[in-house]
Amino acid sequence: MIQVSFFDNVDDSLLKFAVIIAKADGKWVYCKHKERDTYENPGGHREEGETILATAKRELMEETGALEFLIKPVCAYSVAGKTGVNEAGEESFGMLYYAEIMKFSGQLDSEMEKIVLFDEIPENQTYPLIHPKLIEEAKRRNIFDENITGESLFKDRKSFLYGTGNPAKLEAMQRRLNPLGIDIIGLKDVQIELPDIIEDGITPLENARKKALAYYEVLHIPVFSCDSGLYIDNIPEEEQPGVHVRTIGGKYLSDDEMIEYYTGLAKKYGDLTAKYRNAICFVMDEETVYEAMEESMASETFIITSKQHSACKKGFPLDSISIDRKTGKYYYDLDESELDQVAVEDGFLEFFKKILVK
Repeated sequence: MIQVSFFDNVDDSLLKFAVIIAKADGKWVYCKHKERDTYENPGGHREEGETILATAKRELMEETGALEFLIKPVCAYSVAGKTGVNEAGEESFGMLYYAEIMKFSGQLDSEMEKIVLFDEIPENQTYPLIHPKLIEEAKRRNIFDENITGESLFKDRKSFLYGTGNPAKLEAMQRRLNPLGIDIIGLKDVQIELPDIIEDGITPLENARKKALAYYEVLHIPVFSCDSGLYIDNIPEEEQPGVHVRTIGGKYLSDDEMIEYYTGLAKKYGDLTAKYRNAICFVMDEETVYEAMEESMASETFIITSKQHSACKKGFPLDSISIDRKTGKYYYDLDESELDQVAVEDGFLEFFKKILVK
């Protein structure tokens, strides 16, 4: 007997497989292996050193020839029992994804004979005791509509693209928006060539607007982008970072270079009192754009110190030299909910609450 179970989260190290439920032009995308007369959802084993998302994208491209697509996680799952590929029958874990394919390359993995687009889910499936259950779970979670199309992937539900490639920022935003029932993906979940955007605005809102509009023009799905400016008390205007937090003197700084530069400022002037001003632009469609740079989105004032914390999280380098004024703790010593509050202030939640009821 085969038992399929579903989980919102499991330890990443347990995830050995990725399976992708895919659609194109409203049709179900299935693969046919050269040695089988059955049809199957694309998917496969995770390779050493791969993230599970990279596994899903690779398998989708290899087995369907997908060239341009959007992909989003559904849930983790496990299978226990003898399955044909797992004769020992021990419980194995995987990640289930949903993808909307916009363009095919025509090239398939050498093991695949062809792909077939079905109006209805085929009955003749390679894994009839597993894959249909994965689809039923995705339906239960309202992941897709029966007549979904590429441009409607995120319409009429609380699912949006966050225009960031920074995984730390994406994870913080996901956790903060989760209580509102909002599901978001990031730029790394999009297998489409995206424009290089020069962030030359003089305010955070100008940069957020520029990014959101550019991504919407390519993808035509609801997308939002955020931007921040760092403002430090009592330093000369020419050294004020503003929107150029990471670009100093025309050079884009690495995480280590950022820490070196800002600890240098703290050594030069003493511990610095600073504040982030944050902005957001949300493009729902060509005629509907929401944006804000409210005081409620700004951070509380904090201290930038010359003494670095022993930890450093990629994507948030300045947190290792930032101290919360209320508690006296380094940001890295705050618990996750407190740190998420710093990364995504309450004003962002209020922003989404307002647009979701419009």
